[in-house]
Amino acid sequence: MGRLGTVPSVAGLLVFGTACSLLAKIVYYVQAPGLHDGHAVRKFEKPWFQVLTMFVGMSLCIVLDRKSKKEEAKGSSAEAQPLMAAGDAVPVNKHANTSVWIINIPTLFDLFATGCGTTGLLFTTVSVYQMLRAGQLVFTALLSVIFLKRRLDIFNVGGILLACCGIALVGFANVISQTNDEDKANQLFGVCIILCGQVLQASQIVIEEFLLQQVQMSGVRVVAYEGLFGVMHCVLWVLPIMYLLPGRDAGRLEDTPDSLYMLSHTWRVAFVMALDMLMMLGYNVCGMGVTANLTGVARVIIETLRTLFVWLIDMLCWYVITPGYFGEPWTQYSWMQAVGFVFLVLGTLVYNYKQLVVEQEIVKEHVVMEHDMEKDTRASAGTQLEAKGIALVRPIEEDDDEELVGSYYAHPVGSAAHASYLGSLREAGHLHHRAVGN
Repeated sequence: MGRLGTVPSVAGLLVFGTACSLLAKIVYYVQAPGLHDGHAVRKFEKPWFQVLTMFVGMSLCIVLDRKSKKEEAKGSSAEAQPLMAAGDAVPVNKHANTSVWIINIPTLFDLFATGCGTTGLLFTTVSVYQMLRAGQLVFTALLSVIFLKRRLDIFNVGGILLACCGIALVGFANVISQTNDEDKANQLFGVCIILCGQVLQASQIVIEEFLLQQVQMSGVRVVAYEGLFGVMHCVLWVLPIMYLLPGRDAGRLEDTPDSLYMLSHTWRVAFVMALDMLMMLGYNVCGMGVTANLTGVARVIIETLRTLFVWLIDMLCWYVITPGYFGEPWTQYSWMQAVGFVFLVLGTLVYNYKQLVVEQEIVKEHVVMEHDMEKDTRASAGTQLEAKGIALVRPIEEDDDEELVGSYYAHPVGSAAHASYLGSLREAGHLHHRAVGN
């Protein structure tokens, strides 16, 4: 599938990513008649039903995968050339796993991680939810040390400490800003359940790196299958169990028939849900373009801007769009949240410092390699033309290296949408002899 350019990818990632975060909270404020209390109108506070819609949005990536398959088929038929002599043996990865069912395991972690996140979002603000997702860095690093036997260098440790300080400041500012004990307890529960979700999300990343590294499948295909398996699990047993467990939704943890009734009797709920799924599809499309066209530093900056936009729009909603109803105000403790946000960004950059340096080296190596190949090709073509009595218009000069390096902004270093950063580098074949953070 043809990827978007750099500017549309970045703009789309910011717009669609910000919209996904805000819509996840907005849907809790949409009111609709329910099945109970004489079809009384109430808010659509259904976190586990929102998990189902997230997986539906992910499964829409199957459309992108089908296009990619068609283009791969065209490309393979056009580029099929013998690369080895007749007697050479073709290397085969005997351990490659092509079964899609193994994706079920990380899908379950993603399911409950998202359930924790959407539940916590009921009790806290969307900006806090977005910032606390940085806890994934801390938990992924710790789990990688325990289960994958990774070693942390000084930059990793420094980044983790900065991220922990940021998480503590953001969580504390959110809790202490409440005026009564009940609200403080709700905010504390929201922060804790979101962090529990980040533990599960980190477990998903570690498990995917361990289980899916031998699965010969594109990143978009993995996302699509996770979406399909997630829908299957939600429909077959997760939502039925939530219906049987006691809770605050008409005496149940979540009343799915009531969710369907509200969805079918108010166009606003259906509109927000459908819009959220389309935003998720657009986010995945633009994410592929950003991964292909930009470096790691740029991606960190984009994610930082996304969190900042979410916070600013949330305050804009509180003061201008829906005064005092949806969004969040600036309190005397918001400065503490802002400082925590800065710590989280710095922690991410410091933790990934060596990987980002390696990525820059890879970009430079690719530029030099491609330029050398182009130079060899042009020199060969020039020799053939001169043999026929045709002179080149301009001789090839060594200074062209400088020009190419200056005008080349990025190079794809990995396309696995759910793989960790180093895992995607290894998948792309760039870290065969490099030891970074291991």
